[in-house]
Amino acid sequence: MRITKTFPLFFLLFFIGCTTQVSDSVSQTNYVEIDGIDFNEEDKIETSLADRVYFDFDKSNLSDETKNILSQYVSESKKASLIRLEGHCDERGTREYNLALGEKRAIEVKNYLIIQGVSSSKIKIISYGEEKPVSYGSSEEDWKQNRRVEISLF
Repeated sequence: MRITKTFPLFFLLFFIGCTTQVSDSVSQTNYVEIDGIDFNEEDKIETSLADRVYFDFDKSNLSDETKNILSQYVSESKKASLIRLEGHCDERGTREYNLALGEKRAIEVKNYLIIQGVSSSKIKIISYGEEKPVSYGSSEEDWKQNRRVEISLF
């Protein structure tokens, strides 16, 4: 009888002891580190090219328009020692799903650039999933802006 009374107390103390405060936010800094490489925004090479390409809902395939934009990066990549590709998603879907989808989008962009002649050793990818939206609304227009890969040359 005594065990059944102490079990709920034990469970409560165990549960409280196991909880931790976890943050789902990505810090807003002026740089990002990928594979031990710091990308300072001050070192970013400015181009006249569009710095992002967009994707359809729940898709990672490249449109013809996206391929045209990426083709322009082939010659520009010769000036860069590193290319950072950031994959992003809209707010729909789980955090884990969106991180994976953002990565798939960045990988598609990377593969296209490699096929076009850009050295794979220059390209680094990172996925932020839904964590860094550019538009904070919940309309189709907002979601379109957040389904993207951002391209930065360093």
